[in-house]
Amino acid sequence: MHDAADLVLEAVVNSVEAGAESISVLIRLEDGQVHARIEDDGSYSLVGDPFGEGITTKGEGRGRGLHIIKEQSEGRCRLTRGKGITVLEFSTADDGSFRSLDTALLPLLNMEKSITVKIWKDGRAFGLSRNLLEQRDAVPDGAEGIRRFREILNGLEKGDIYG
Repeated sequence: MHDAADLVLEAVVNSVEAGAESISVLIRLEDGQVHARIEDDGSYSLVGDPFGEGITTKGEGRGRGLHIIKEQSEGRCRLTRGKGITVLEFSTADDGSFRSLDTALLPLLNMEKSITVKIWKDGRAFGLSRNLLEQRDAVPDGAEGIRRFREILNGLEKGDIYG
């Protein structure tokens, strides 16, 4: 079983594997649901049902990621492509995996890609980007970077503004 944070990570990994240079992740926690939107500039070939098991453009033995997202979201998902942008949207039950944001976001923001994450949680919105972490020497790629990453994230949750 995959939790909601795993599904978002799976979607971002798909974006990275599709050659995306820029990835935007929007996560809204609302009414017991996690609503996710992952937007990227990678190259996908949308032929047939991209959520079908084993459907892939990445080689034999692949094609489980989007299928898992469809299963876990009970079909509340869609993938669209237009003008060089691919958008994956899905909703799933809030299983609490975003309660500890540092644990949920650490794998996303430790990737060497231009990733921006925006979160709506407890009626508040805030954003975090790989670029901001690099500027603040807080890329979570070692003990000190993880400590600084957690400090920034905790500050954002409390309402601090960085920019």
